[in-house]
Amino acid sequence: MVNQVMKKVAENIFTYEYSAKIMPGVHFPVTSSFLELDNNELMIISPGPFEQKMIQEIVAKYSMVYCVAPNAFHHLNLKSFNDLFPNIDIYGPESITKKQPWLSEKLLSLDSLKDKLIDQISFFPILGNSILDETVFYCRRSKSLIVTDLFFNMRNPMPLGRKCILSLVGAKNKIAQSKLIKSSTKDKEAYLRSVKPLSELDCKQIIVAHGHNIEGAAEIKKAFEAIGAVQKEKV
Repeated sequence: MVNQVMKKVAENIFTYEYSAKIMPGVHFPVTSSFLELDNNELMIISPGPFEQKMIQEIVAKYSMVYCVAPNAFHHLNLKSFNDLFPNIDIYGPESITKKQPWLSEKLLSLDSLKDKLIDQISFFPILGNSILDETVFYCRRSKSLIVTDLFFNMRNPMPLGRKCILSLVGAKNKIAQSKLIKSSTKDKEAYLRSVKPLSELDCKQIIVAHGHNIEGAAEIKKAFEAIGAVQKEKV
């Protein structure tokens, strides 16, 4: 695997970074998030192509591990994770079973995990876009919001292919939601209702799956403006 880095980003959160092929000649940075919970439990959001020895050593440290597919796009590494850990439950949107039929008898709902972790993690389903079908997560202990494809924050320097793709979708070198996500959001009212509560969180940082994490009140506000959770101030 290429360009892999494991780093601690909060008291109870560390991330695993790798590069994923989007199309010929174009790779995006991708982040898997590991949330350490009470009672020696671990929540893995958007598992990546983990090196076997490394992930086995990590999982062995915890009494319970929850594997989470956060949306309908981040499912490609679930099979390899399940092959290593068939006894670990996988949670995610039902829509991924169309892409991963083997999950039909295994997948558990995110609502059922929400009930288990209600005192530690807040779940925010993003409505109005059945293609994305994303849930974002707020960790109360670290005041961290974890998003996947709801928006990007990829910055220079970057390869030419990535620059071209991000320019096309309106997300080059800035905090932005892809035009593809905007155009596939059919129920705008439901969408806005679901993202507005995000702006009301006591948020210290936003951990993004694609790009740089977002910190500081001004940058976090830009992120919420980018998804329509708050209105942009008129200049």
